[in-house]
Parts: sequence; structure tokens; C-alpha cells
Amino acid sequence: MFRVKLCGFMRATDVREAVHLRVDAIGFQMSMGKRRIDASTARHLVRSIPPWITPVGVFVNEPLSRLCRMVRSCRFQVVQLHGDESEEYARAVPVPVLKAVRLGKIIHPSAFQGYTVAAFLLDRYNPRLRGGTGVTFPWRWAGPARRLPAPFLLAGGLDPKNVARAIRTVRPFGVDAASGVESSPGVKDPRLMASFVKKARGTFLSLRN
Repeated sequence: MFRVKLCGFMRATDVREAVHLRVDAIGFQMSMGKRRIDASTARHLVRSIPPWITPVGVFVNEPLSRLCRMVRSCRFQVVQLHGDESEEYARAVPVPVLKAVRLGKIIHPSAFQGYTVAAFLLDRYNPRLRGGTGVTFPWRWAGPARRLPAPFLLAGGLDPKNVARAIRTVRPFGVDAASGVESSPGVKDPRLMASFVKKARGTFLSLRN
């Protein structure tokens, strides 16, 4: 699974910049929110991504048949499930799954023991939004995530200013950012993206050494 993922892409120029920075994964919101794009746009953007970067389709409570069609059509290599998808749903997805865990309090890993996924993603709970809240949660809530049945990535309000501290505190496998590298919803800031990627990679490397 990837270490540095940036999400919520809508523009070809931003995808090109992420490719230049050699991020590990680029996410596209396919179901809802300010950064939602249609399948045609996703296909166009994914075509510009080289094979060493993973295109990720982000879905929220999507009918399984429609999700599978979009995976094939858009050539997503990973699916991020950000809704209330069941264990059975996750197992039926034809590519590796990244399952979001929305934290409004300390996580209970036992609730996710049945999920067979490539990784989990810890994000902030918001009753009106599914991802992209741009708000952190108390990182101590992530402590029990080490008992999840797969590695986890950290999301929720990460930006160049806090990503190094977040990695050192939580020790996730990877990190994910959207609003923290934007000038406005769906419009990426090249300087923020570059700073985020540099600080995240540098911190992961320092911990490994």
C-alpha cells in the first residue's frame, strides 16, 4: 500500500504536478462532495498517470454494480470506501480496497476484524461529510488502530505544517491529504503539495532509519 497519497483531484494541471512530485497515489472523488468528478473526467485524468503511481477511486455507499463499472471504465487500481460498506461489499470489489474509518471517538478495532482489505484510512467523523473535512481528530484516538487487521493511513486535516508531527505521533503506514494542499476546494497549490510530500517522505525516512 502507498505511503503518500493526495486526494480530491479535478484538474489535469494538478495531476501533472502530483506526477512530477512522484506521489504514491492520486485519489478521485466519484460519489459526492465539492471535489466530485464524473467518470469521463476521471478516465481522462487517470490516463495521464504513469504506472508507478496508483489511481484511487473514492466511493461512498455506491451500488456495487455501478462501482465495478467505474473501476473498469476509469481503470482505478484501488478503491477507497468512505461510507457504510459491509465486509461482504468490500470483498466483492474487484481491486484492492482502502476502507475509511471515521473517528468521532477512540476506535474499536473489533468492529473491523471481518474486513479483508489492503489497508484502512483513519479520518475525522462528520455527520454531514464523508471525507475531505479538513479537520484533524485527537491523534490519541488512533492508538488502538495498531490492532486493526491491516495497515492504516492517517488523514483528516493534514497539511505541510502538521504532517511530520502527525507521522511521528501516530506512526501510520501512510498519509493522505486533500484540503491541506489546496488554495480552494479541488484546486491544488503546487507549493503546498511539494512541501507536504517532502515533509512526509522525510519523516517516514527518518523513522525508518
